Amino acid sequence: MKYFLRLLSYSFHYKNRFLLGLLFALLTAVLNGISLTALIPLFDSLGSDRNKRFHLDLTLPEKTILVQEVLMGSDSLDGLERIKRQIISVKLQINELTQDMEPREVVWAVCIAVFPLYLLKLGTYLLSVFCIATAGYKAVRDIRQELFQKVQRLPLTYFYKEKTGLIMSRVVNDAEIVAAVISSNLRDAVINFFYVLTHLLILIYLNSELLILACITIPVVILPVTLFTRKISSSTARFQEKLADLNGHIQEFISGIKVIRSFRQERRDTLKFQDINHKVFKRTFKGQFYLQMAPSLVELTSSIVVLGYFALGAKFIYSGRFTQGEFMAFLLTLLFLLRPLTQLSQMVGKITQANSAGKRIFEIIDRDSEIEEREGDLVLETVREGIRFESVQFAYPGTNQQVLKGIDLDIKLGETYAFVGTSGSGKSTLMDLIPRFFDPTQGKISIDGNDIRNFSLKSLRSKIGIVTQEIFLFHGTIADNIAYGTGAASRKEVVRAARLANAHDFITKMENGYDSMIGVRGLDLSGGQRQRLVIARALLRNAEIMILDEATSALDAESERLVSRALERLFKNRTTFIIAHRLSTIRRVKNIIVVEDGEIRERGDHDSLLQIGGLYKKFYESQFVESEG
Repeated sequence: MKYFLRLLSYSFHYKNRFLLGLLFALLTAVLNGISLTALIPLFDSLGSDRNKRFHLDLTLPEKTILVQEVLMGSDSLDGLERIKRQIISVKLQINELTQDMEPREVVWAVCIAVFPLYLLKLGTYLLSVFCIATAGYKAVRDIRQELFQKVQRLPLTYFYKEKTGLIMSRVVNDAEIVAAVISSNLRDAVINFFYVLTHLLILIYLNSELLILACITIPVVILPVTLFTRKISSSTARFQEKLADLNGHIQEFISGIKVIRSFRQERRDTLKFQDINHKVFKRTFKGQFYLQMAPSLVELTSSIVVLGYFALGAKFIYSGRFTQGEFMAFLLTLLFLLRPLTQLSQMVGKITQANSAGKRIFEIIDRDSEIEEREGDLVLETVREGIRFESVQFAYPGTNQQVLKGIDLDIKLGETYAFVGTSGSGKSTLMDLIPRFFDPTQGKISIDGNDIRNFSLKSLRSKIGIVTQEIFLFHGTIADNIAYGTGAASRKEVVRAARLANAHDFITKMENGYDSMIGVRGLDLSGGQRQRLVIARALLRNAEIMILDEATSALDAESERLVSRALERLFKNRTTFIIAHRLSTIRRVKNIIVVEDGEIRERGDHDSLLQIGGLYKKFYESQFVESEG
């Protein structure tokens, strides 16, 4: 239950609204009880003479006084005596008005009196629904927002290991389960709780002996719920796991549709989906079966209890301890309680579901964040001196394998540095440390002599432009994708960036030019076109530090030549890092660094590295000499 209580605490952020809803729910239950007991004179008037009806009705306030005396103690007897006299006075006035009325007239009078009660009850009910439900939905909004913001701050390694569909299931499916329980279900549970509480008091008022009987029968009524709670919890947890698998498979299928079709694996994926889908069906059925079984058993036991109450009530009528009106009010109240009791039993199962969903939600919320922002972090206004790597070592969280081993570099302001090496040598990881996607396990990286961990993430990353190996475009217009992350960039600035990236020509040939819509990830564009748009995005950002992770790998020879010239003009006034496998893109770079096995093995320009005859020469020969041969 701890996770459900933690979920419920979000509703208490709106405690005024929530407490007001509780008050209106209590008023609804009280008004419903009054409307039921108000029918006593109506049933007493049917089949009874006036004198008997007057005598029996006159004893009803006395029963109320006795119950109040027991609950309130002897200290307030003087007040109770005053209340008693007032009630008897009112009752005498009512009997004087009705003593000459026929039963039919009494029925009409009671109906006219009860009708405003029902209208008032409807108003309080709607107000309680509004207050409690809106507090719940606002709480769910806050939970989903906190969950999404937490996902944004999770380490990148988390996304490498977990399926996208599983994360989506937490944000969408689990949050939806919680939404139903702490909003509409909780609203009904609160109102039903007050119904049970107030109407049990009415039963006690009608006959004090029912107090003992109620204490015995209520545990019998709710016993089936306790028997199914564990099954409901287990079934819900497994259902959500299977649903996450289903979401993950669909997301993976959509992302890899081209690969799946090229390898003719449609049937295999269909069978895999069929298997997962069938497991979701089984878990759905079991969960709903357990959820419905518990209330059904509650209804059965409640019906048996009602029959017992009915027999006992008939005995009281024959013995003269019950009036006809009291018995009918008692019976109607008891029958009315069946629905609240059944719904409260269902709520136990739903709380169990929400507890399981909350556990999975808080597993993400309670994870350690990527980088924790600290108060008092420095703001990086501009880079004035340069960047320095001092004995930097790094191993991915959860592993002991060192990816970087004692990197020492002194990066001068405004110069371009190229990093080459085999796949897995640590080039990209080294670049990931600059914007603090990860922090070094040992050593430090400093800008202008300050450890970058002392700068706020916002100010640090605002100075860095990145073009990654993985091209990602968002669903929207071409102009919006180029201007992404730059705020309100003008169309003139967008076009200038596109020209520098050699993207303007193919953009203007599209049907709507810069306003052309592109699909998710830009799959309707060629690889070279997508990469040029990403380069244009980085150019428009106009950052002081530029990181190009194989940014020209998908360009044809002509586009590469034009983009390289544009990049050379742009790099004159900024510090640039280039990661490249294609050495043709870095021939003119003066600072080439060869990384192998997490260490810096060679440094120099193109010509000096060829003269050394080391790793760089081997890379060069593998790309140019063999291709010429």
